[in-house]
Amino acid sequence: MTSRRFVLASLAALALIALLAPVPRAGAQDAAVPVSVAVLDLPIILRDSTAAQAIRTQIEQQRQRFQSELAQQEQALQAESQALESQRGTMTAETIAQKQQEMSQKVQQLRQQSELRRQQLEDAFNAAMDQVRQTVIDVLTELAQARGYTLVLNKSTVLLSANEFDITNEVLAQLNQRLPSTQIPGIQ
Repeated sequence: MTSRRFVLASLAALALIALLAPVPRAGAQDAAVPVSVAVLDLPIILRDSTAAQAIRTQIEQQRQRFQSELAQQEQALQAESQALESQRGTMTAETIAQKQQEMSQKVQQLRQQSELRRQQLEDAFNAAMDQVRQTVIDVLTELAQARGYTLVLNKSTVLLSANEFDITNEVLAQLNQRLPSTQIPGIQ
């Protein structure tokens, strides 16, 4: 196990050395660009930012409201179905078939409405989270320009890095300051 750790650490060190080594360019007049690296844990930012938390809360509230509305409509359909069943002996076969077809159409409409609401919630969530992601990119761009970072990597793609490279908390603080919350669009 110890030799495996040594091999992994050696590979990570070689990868870091290769990353930081200047790459010669084709033209002699071109100067090597110094590499300044930062690491960012994007999933933590998208989980912990105040805007992302507000989005999830709003989506959950909308989902619960939709669930309540759909439950009421389902109960109304069940009551209508029971009423139809109790009147079955007094109706003609043609009337029963017509009523059953009407019920089937109502059930199908309810399913379509449920799927539409689910898709609306998903689209609203994605649009709001895109706003958060864009703000993260804006913060990263400004921070990279101010600090001279030439490379910012997502922490999930990095095997090993020193804590000094991690700018997650700083980006999260700036994101929370710039975008403390966001509103999802209203869904009807």
